[in-house]
Parts: sequence; C-alpha cells; structure tokens
Amino acid sequence: MRYFLLPISWIYVSIISIRNLFFDLKVFSSKSIEHGIGVGNLSMGGTGKSPLSMYIAELVISNQGSPALLSRGYGRGTKGFMAVNEDSLSQDVGDEPLMFKQRFGEKVDVYVCENRILGGDKIRATNPKSTIIFDDVFQHRKIKTSLSILTTPHNTPFFKDHVLPVGRLREPRIGAHRADCIVVTKCPESLTDSEYNTIRNKLSTYEVPVFFSHIKYSQMIPIRKEVQSIKNILLVTGIANPSHLIQHLKDKYKIQSISFPDHHAFTMKDIEKIHEKFDTFDPKDSIILTTEKDKVRLAKFDVLIAKSGASWYYQPIGISIHDKAQFESLIKEHVRKV
Repeated sequence: MRYFLLPISWIYVSIISIRNLFFDLKVFSSKSIEHGIGVGNLSMGGTGKSPLSMYIAELVISNQGSPALLSRGYGRGTKGFMAVNEDSLSQDVGDEPLMFKQRFGEKVDVYVCENRILGGDKIRATNPKSTIIFDDVFQHRKIKTSLSILTTPHNTPFFKDHVLPVGRLREPRIGAHRADCIVVTKCPESLTDSEYNTIRNKLSTYEVPVFFSHIKYSQMIPIRKEVQSIKNILLVTGIANPSHLIQHLKDKYKIQSISFPDHHAFTMKDIEKIHEKFDTFDPKDSIILTTEKDKVRLAKFDVLIAKSGASWYYQPIGISIHDKAQFESLIKEHVRKV
C-alpha cells in the first residue's frame, strides 16, 4: 500500500519544497520576533511539545521574564485572537491552551490565534516586555522566532520517518536545518551514554545542539472523591499515544484503559460508558484516572461526574532535561527580563 502512496508523497514534497525555497530566497517574507521561542516538530501527532512548552515557561519565570504562550487552539470552535482564562471552555480555546492557563494561572498569559503574526503583535501591544512561546510554529515560515526548537520523539524520530502520506512527516527531513536546537523527547530513563551518542550522531548533520527530555509524572490529583489506598485504575485518555503513561502506571497498579483519539470531544455517552466500566471495579481501592489535558475537556461533565460518585483523578505531566544547564543557558539568552 505504501508504494501506491509514493506518487502523492512526491507531489506533496515538491509543493512544500518550493514553498520553503521561496522563504529561503526571501521571495516570501518572514517577520522576525525577538524574545520569541518557537516550539515545533516535523511530524504529525504527539511529539512532546506541550510538556516542553510548560518547562520553558517555568524557565522564563525563574529568569525574571514575563512569559506569554500563543497557540492556534487546535479543535476550538472560534476564530481570531482570544485571551485564555482559567474558566474558559476548551471548545472555545482548545484543550492545550486551557491546560496551560489552569496550570500557571496569572504567572503566564495564554492566547490563541491561528494567525501567528497577528497574535504576536497583539501580545506585544499588551505586554511589550513579554517573552512569547509560540506553540507548534515550525511550519509557519511567516514567523521567524529568535530561538526555534524542534522536537522529535525517541521512539519515532523524524530521521527514520517519511513525508505524508507515506509516513507522518509534514515536510522533508532537510527542514530540520532551520532549527536552532533539537530536543529528543519521551526518552527512557534507562538510556545509556552509547545510545545518547548514537542519536547525536544521527542528528549531527543538522549542526545544532541536541538535547534529550524524559517524562516525569508527579502525584495523581483528585478531581472528585479521594481514595486512601489505590490499587486499581481505569485510565481514560484522549491523547495521541498513552503507552508511556500506561507503562508508568503498570509498575504500581492494576490497569484497564479506555482510549479515545487525540483531542477527542467527549460526549455524555462516553461518560456513561466510562462509568459503566468503572461499576465493575471495587470503589474502595479504585479510581478513574485521566490526563491533565483530557481533564479540561471533561470539565463540562462535572455535574454528571459528581452525580456518579466515582473517584476521578488526573495525572500531571512534566519533563526533565538531560544536559539541563546547557539547555537552560540557551533559553536564558532569549528571555526578556521585566
């Protein structure tokens, strides 16, 4: 089947390559954004951009900066520039921007706008000293951030992938040359020095610093009804790939899972299905666990969840960076102090 898709892939590559060439030759113009940090990827799906963006926001705060995060707001039913508040609805602003805002509160200004130039201009008009973190901006060539970070997951790195529709790449691998650094995300903690070096060698052709990040899960937080001793978990996810979380939980608990597509818009039927499944569990030592991102999409069912009496929790996510000092030094260069 893959071979039949090759002609389509070649046409797609040709179009993208011509577009990129025009930007490189300055036939198409780009707007430079000082104190702007872009986080993006070459491939479709979850590459770990969101945890990295949150990590960067924390670094900006710790370096006396004023972080603002700008996202398209994937899946929202609105258009244009909008500020995200803690009580915004995920269907209006997107799940990830709302997750950011609920995580940081007043410490980070969060906005959504499909036009990144317009969004950046409006943020700077409101807060001229902001350090803007642009989420998923690598293919937005009309914007040129002062620091461009390319993410690629450890288990499916872009250098082993192919362009759509044969593979999952949005553009050819050569596009990675535009990055100022590459972060290999979702690395296992057990990665050896030899394995680090093998990946670095694979990426050496791009002549930029290469960093590695590891997922960190903190303590599960109750949404409804705390359980003293947890033994069984019904894991409910609507993310690109829950396998890392499942593996983490399997070490401590008995796990059953219900998986939905990434950014899934939960329905009342979904909630009823989840509760029906949970009714087969012993409520004394069992919980329903969801992700921090899914939590914001489930919020509209708070009344139904409360009425069920089920113990719902969510799992916060973070990262640690290998060569942390070097990465933090790089970020610090692009923070505008206030």
